[in-house]
Amino acid sequence: MSAGWPAYLQRARWFAGKDSGRLSGIEPLGWYTPVGRLPAIRSELARVDRADGQETYHLLVGYLAPGTAEPEALVERIELDGFGEVDVVDAPASVTAMEALLAALDSPDPSSPAGRSPVRLLGAEQSNSAVIAGGSLVKIYRRLNEGSNPEPEMLTALAGRPVPALHRVLRGHGYDLLLDVEFLADAQDGWEFATAACASGRPIDDELHALGRALREVHDGLADAFGTGTDSGASLRERLLDDLDQAVAELPVLEPHRAALAAVLRALPDDQFVTQRVHGDFHLGQTLLAPGGWRIIDFEGEPGAPMAERRRFDSPWRDVAGLLRSLDYVRSAHADPTGGAATAWYRRSREAFLAGYGNDLEPFGLLAAHEVARMVYEVGYEVRNRPDWVGIPLSAVENVATRH
Repeated sequence: MSAGWPAYLQRARWFAGKDSGRLSGIEPLGWYTPVGRLPAIRSELARVDRADGQETYHLLVGYLAPGTAEPEALVERIELDGFGEVDVVDAPASVTAMEALLAALDSPDPSSPAGRSPVRLLGAEQSNSAVIAGGSLVKIYRRLNEGSNPEPEMLTALAGRPVPALHRVLRGHGYDLLLDVEFLADAQDGWEFATAACASGRPIDDELHALGRALREVHDGLADAFGTGTDSGASLRERLLDDLDQAVAELPVLEPHRAALAAVLRALPDDQFVTQRVHGDFHLGQTLLAPGGWRIIDFEGEPGAPMAERRRFDSPWRDVAGLLRSLDYVRSAHADPTGGAATAWYRRSREAFLAGYGNDLEPFGLLAAHEVARMVYEVGYEVRNRPDWVGIPLSAVENVATRH
């Protein structure tokens, strides 16, 4: 194996094996583009060995005429059977490669310029890659798990509700590899919209009320499509307390607050509550505010979790808690995040969102328990990935401790 892909993966944002992963092999799949013609595009499965097992990553690979690769997409130059010398590129980082791929998928005659959609690369994704082509947003799944991804099936079930329309899914070798959904050109990113409002002190009560209604509509649609189940407060309490103990063992910064956090979780009664399919990773970054209203996006769940876990029924209040925690993060955009104005903005925004969702329907402490669970998760995430941000969830944890 050449050094090209191992070196490229070490600087790829979506590759999670930088510290402990070793690329052990690459398995090419079939060509998407006409055989023998450049640019040539195919999916290749990279097997990465780690101490705790093996991971599979999706390499969408482009082979271009030598000297034509965009520098930021270039992996290496090799001799390829049937083609001679070629530039190897990470296709989602190459306009040339993605235009060739989409032309091949869209048109019976990929050589026809009329079949090609202008491509705009997106660099913000961390766990996946994405490009925009015409009226489509094309997401390339990177870290793969066996079985179909929950996102296509959930978007299919939610057709007509406040989500993007699903155009197509590209599958291969037992994996979902690529998702093509509606691109809303005039939409605002929900996180950017909310942070700008908070920074300027502008209330967005009506918009957050509408977002609450949109989430309720999505939850209703998921319950209609996939049914509901039940769980008990006793079972949830035990799981969340176990998670808290594990987090405290790994994160000493949580130790002084363990008793207060545990008190919130222990307040859950033993009663039964309704469970269903949920978004699973809901925050403002998973929302778009379009002229016609909100759209909720990115239904794949936690990218590193097994598919069965992503499909597992949960309380819809987990999603509600995720959005409320996201609103708390929004305060970081304010000049005085812990001051009276930012705190009042957060409380007002929180109430507006809950009113839109229907907070009168919350049965018994589920929301508070899920907010605490989310705070604990956030502290761990920030310590490992963004140490400068850890003060945001830690401040929320300290507020819980103060109340208890």
